[in-house]
Amino acid sequence: MRRAGLYLVLIVSLGSSWGQEPNPSPSASSGIPDSTHLEAIKTPKPHYPDEARDKGLQGQGLIKVLVGEDGKVESIEIVSGNSILARAAADAFKKWRFKPFIRSGKPVKVSTQLPFVFTYAGKIENFPEKPVVGPTQLPDSSGSPHSSDGSVIKKIRVSSGVAQGQLLHKVEPVYPPEAKRKRIQETVLLQATIGKDGVMKELKLISGPPELVDAAIGAVQQWRYRPYLLQGSPVEVETMVKITFHM
Repeated sequence: MRRAGLYLVLIVSLGSSWGQEPNPSPSASSGIPDSTHLEAIKTPKPHYPDEARDKGLQGQGLIKVLVGEDGKVESIEIVSGNSILARAAADAFKKWRFKPFIRSGKPVKVSTQLPFVFTYAGKIENFPEKPVVGPTQLPDSSGSPHSSDGSVIKKIRVSSGVAQGQLLHKVEPVYPPEAKRKRIQETVLLQATIGKDGVMKELKLISGPPELVDAAIGAVQQWRYRPYLLQGSPVEVETMVKITFHM
């Protein structure tokens, strides 16, 4: 039974990494054109696990699937994501069906990675574009920012306040019911690495009570930022993220 006040937005999209390189030219023998992409024709959505509801879990991850010649999923492998949510996504992906992937006029097996995202409606906030933060000098001929000694700068560290100013898409964590019952009111501190494209690349736990960690990480891993420009070129950013749970 669905609990009052609980709304779930589940986003499941088809990945773009195929096990076979597309070749649109038709086979000389059959005249059937080769597939240019893997096309899903049946996509049942995952069931939201009761255990995840109880813990207020949100999150995202990747599932690797092997699609057989008949378009049915033959095998599943969890690549990343919270284990509870990933298992629910994997159970749904096992039931997906695809159009056969054609290579040289014949159906072949193909593998791909399917991303999944579990997010509660009402916990999403989008921010307008903001002015560029950081030095705006044009890059040199190499296209990469350099330090004073001439070495290439691949990553910089910025304060949490600066990173907050670059935030474009934010998902608020759900307060885990068990933590509420225990009246746990503390802060989860995370070390975050943000990619050149503004997508969260890595999260490491610095401190925080176990009852709150999964809820914090599941939300923050979905945050998106405006790319940080240094000398006119995007760079990876390392920063700290604090999530405070209070009643």
